[in-house]
Amino acid sequence: MKRLITCKFAIGLNFIFLLSSCTSLNGSKENVSIVNTHNVPPTPTVIPQNNIKANETNDKEVKDIFLKTKEIEEQFITQNCTEVLVKAKSLEISSLKMPFNSFPPLAQAAIYICDARAGLDNKERVQKAISFLNGLKLRYPVINEAWLHNTLSDFYLAIGDKLNALVEKRTARDLILAQQIDISALNAQILQLNPLEPGLQQNSGIFNGGDPNSLNLEQIATNATQMLNNDSPEQAIALIDAVPHDKRNDTLKRIRSDAVNALVMNLRFKVRTLFVRSTQQTGAPRKETLTQCKQILEGIIKSYPEYSDMSAVQNNLKQVQRELAKP
Repeated sequence: MKRLITCKFAIGLNFIFLLSSCTSLNGSKENVSIVNTHNVPPTPTVIPQNNIKANETNDKEVKDIFLKTKEIEEQFITQNCTEVLVKAKSLEISSLKMPFNSFPPLAQAAIYICDARAGLDNKERVQKAISFLNGLKLRYPVINEAWLHNTLSDFYLAIGDKLNALVEKRTARDLILAQQIDISALNAQILQLNPLEPGLQQNSGIFNGGDPNSLNLEQIATNATQMLNNDSPEQAIALIDAVPHDKRNDTLKRIRSDAVNALVMNLRFKVRTLFVRSTQQTGAPRKETLTQCKQILEGIIKSYPEYSDMSAVQNNLKQVQRELAKP
């Protein structure tokens, strides 16, 4: 009895929602850097040299494969590459009746990424991971795309391809910037739920009844300026937005305006890069890229209506919408 298709469907359906962020399986949250990854001890590759053809599998084999890939995905979510490789080796991929390329995408990504990290000095292993990741269809919210591009950058660097490594680092940075676009809106929503939220208190003693030119506001201006100079305009905006509107002096207003312009320019550069990419694509990938452009531009219009060149953003949005409307 053929069970291959059933196995693929069951596994993919159960794990399609995984890895939208890095959290532990017991429900507790932890901050995990997408830049600084854990070192993985060198191990022999677990990637099969050739993909075997599909064969019949019985119920027990299907169940065993399902459980092993589930364990691999769970370990990958916690970024435990050592365990991913141990479980992949115990699965004995090369001797399975089920082809490796028919595994769930997340399980394949886990094995390719961890295998490459455990063999960064082996260009063939790293190149296999790069090839797989470049063709990976998983996107947000299934996977953290900024982390994915940063991982690709590290792999390119391992094989000496600095140009592509730089491109992927920039893409990771731009995606993080795009994700920060709603910080101000989230701060406002948090304050509605809890007016005494630490760090966002509208009636905090730092500002309550204070002189607009007080030392506290000067410190905020200094810190926000430093953030802006460090190419972190979204952080500068978030810091200034913790100050009630009626307490902001001219200096803070000017810095925030500069930060908004800098952030939006970064986001528009991201849109331009994506739009150019869409001209080289067709079908669903093209629609997906244009949709990303549309979402970023709509976010700018919603979150930063005071942007100095808003008419250009609106024109960009109309252009993207026209492209999306084409068959």
